[in-house]
Amino acid sequence: MYKKIKSLVVGAMLLPTISFSQEKPNVLLITVDDLRPELGCYDNKTIQTPSIDALSKHATTFYNAFCQVPVCGASRASMHTGVRPTVTRFVDAGAKIDKDYPNAVTIGQHFKENGYYTFSAGKVIHGKKDAVERSWTEFHPAEDMFEWHDPALVADKENPQKPYKKSLPYEIVENSKDTDFLDGRTVDLAKKKLKEFKKKDQPFFMAVGLARPHLPFVAPKRFWDLYNEEEIAMAENPFLPEGMPNIAKTTWGELRAYRTVPRKGNVSDEMARKLKHGYYASVSFSDYLLGELIQELKEQGLYDNTIIVLWGDHGWQLGEHTFWAKHSTFDIALNVPLIIKPQSSKKTKKAKVEGFAEIVDIFPTLCELAEISQPQQLQGQSLLPILKNPKASVKDYTLSRWKQGDSIRTKGFRYTLFKNKQGEVIAEMMYDLIKDPQENKNIVKDPAYADEVNKHRDLLASALQEYKLEESR
Repeated sequence: MYKKIKSLVVGAMLLPTISFSQEKPNVLLITVDDLRPELGCYDNKTIQTPSIDALSKHATTFYNAFCQVPVCGASRASMHTGVRPTVTRFVDAGAKIDKDYPNAVTIGQHFKENGYYTFSAGKVIHGKKDAVERSWTEFHPAEDMFEWHDPALVADKENPQKPYKKSLPYEIVENSKDTDFLDGRTVDLAKKKLKEFKKKDQPFFMAVGLARPHLPFVAPKRFWDLYNEEEIAMAENPFLPEGMPNIAKTTWGELRAYRTVPRKGNVSDEMARKLKHGYYASVSFSDYLLGELIQELKEQGLYDNTIIVLWGDHGWQLGEHTFWAKHSTFDIALNVPLIIKPQSSKKTKKAKVEGFAEIVDIFPTLCELAEISQPQQLQGQSLLPILKNPKASVKDYTLSRWKQGDSIRTKGFRYTLFKNKQGEVIAEMMYDLIKDPQENKNIVKDPAYADEVNKHRDLLASALQEYKLEESR
């Protein structure tokens, strides 16, 4: 727990049960950028996240949740429409709903059309102007809250107007207020809005997006002080997987854009440790702000009748396989935190579930929890059966893609197929996640796995055909 910062009041919160006899539930959708499930509630004690851990005690925590695309723009567009990416739709960080699927009904739009006051603050949908008017009754994008004196965005002390990607990749900020930071301002605005919602005779759908732990890793000093840098462990597998095809590599250009980071080759051990320290501090800062937001929800008496969904838009690599950032089809870049607390009034046990979930499942799940219809475009499945019964399952696999690779994840394996623009197979890789959970050896050519490889080839081909994900090749 945080020992050097203001303690969070987690209190004797009521534990949720699923009930559909209450008034129309509110929705709080929290998106955290670049958050991998290295959290206490995921049985990892490295990073201190007491607020998320407290939420998980009254919610369903999905251990096997995966994003559709390991990059923020495309992942968010996919989630907000409930539609899977293809070779031409939702493909990269610049993906726009209005461009790639202009007729899609967004989740904000759907709840707005069903009587909700929809509010967005911070980094929610990636594009500032993307699907705005039809989605949100009130809209406060992250870009409108940027200030160049913000320590998280100052690029160069001598020339602060330079783009922030020219800055250092991390910074310890002393003598700061929460509202000196973008995320602090976002949460402060959301807390003020909750006070207004308390007085409204209308359900709300509040979407709040936290930018950290996105690069640069900038956080108040008190969060850096939570960790002893010398004790931070480096990645256990700082080497390329045996037999990995070249096309599966990521050059992690996102990190290399920052000053002091080498343009080629690996970072030094010293920099790697500092980067991990910055990532940990950034996660703990976001966790603290999240706790402040949920505490305000309770203080306004809105907690019990509010569905809370916390999700990360993709995973993140911290030196595993020599990689940093996302941009790959490895499990660590695709596995995301997903925690769902339904509206509640009675006690029940927390649930940590193994059943598969995908980010496209959030839209239909919220529709079913709120008892509203589902748009025909949705390609995910409601997770309500798992919320009701932690041992239930709604799917046997998850699908993800990045650039030329389509990837399928089953209970024991991850298989990725790479094709060129003509649709011709150019490479494959497959990992035995039971024997090799870190994906260090590509087994696609191992005769002992021939049957499993063929099974996954066929399963992926069938899934791509079912969702018509290759029609534009």
